[in-house]
Amino acid sequence: MSATIPFQWTAGAIWLQANGGIIRIPGFHDEWIKRHQDQVPGCANVCDVVLKRGWLSVVSYADHYVELLIATRHQPDYVEVALRYLSLNLQHWQTALVMTMDEEGYFKLAPADFENLAALRQRLTPQP
Repeated sequence: MSATIPFQWTAGAIWLQANGGIIRIPGFHDEWIKRHQDQVPGCANVCDVVLKRGWLSVVSYADHYVELLIATRHQPDYVEVALRYLSLNLQHWQTALVMTMDEEGYFKLAPADFENLAALRQRLTPQP
């Protein structure tokens, strides 16, 4: 089931689609994938869905901590979806980790990073 408001904060695990659509995951992503092959055909795990469907995996935890998994930061659309979700929901989180499928490491963000979106975009998007 999708949330009715694009980019709406949702506690727990979700899929975040490029248009801001939210698909709530009542348990673990991998269990949901097994039960919803009609929505994610050919996907066996979180990595498959992120890479093949372009959806972001988002999990919010206690203590205002959230993790986002995106396919790549080399395509600005993925970064923009993550930044839009986080920026519209600043009051719900204190620490965010943005991880990519194609690189080692992560980007640790705080709400204060959103005071200068241009600098944040430059930090997250590889420069030529």
